[in-house]
Amino acid sequence: MTTCGIVTKSLLLLAVVVALIGQGSAAVLKVSECCTTVSTQQITETIVDFMVQKRNNPCVKAIIFLTESGRLYCCKHDEPWVLRKVRELELKKRAALASAPSLLITSAPSFKSRAEKRLALASATAFL
Repeated sequence: MTTCGIVTKSLLLLAVVVALIGQGSAAVLKVSECCTTVSTQQITETIVDFMVQKRNNPCVKAIIFLTESGRLYCCKHDEPWVLRKVRELELKKRAALASAPSLLITSAPSFKSRAEKRLALASATAFL
């Protein structure tokens, strides 16, 4: 339980630092909260979800896979194995929507800032 408090405090500190850096107009350092490189290597962990990242410097076009252990992997969007896995996960999502629509969230959460989004993602993956 102590480590949960330490992790929460660390994430909060990270969010404050990111917010402060983002406010400075003369800041030279740009904090990246995205994939700047991708891997073509197949993931051996169980993949439970994915996100599509569009190209927006310094971010590259990528598929971000979330594994059962909570790790995120930046993968090349046009790799055959990546495309197969995305199709498989989309089919599972559709099947879940068809079978239990009342249990699913129908709209994506909205975040006021990238730091808030990053904090929510980090918190969500910490409990998987």
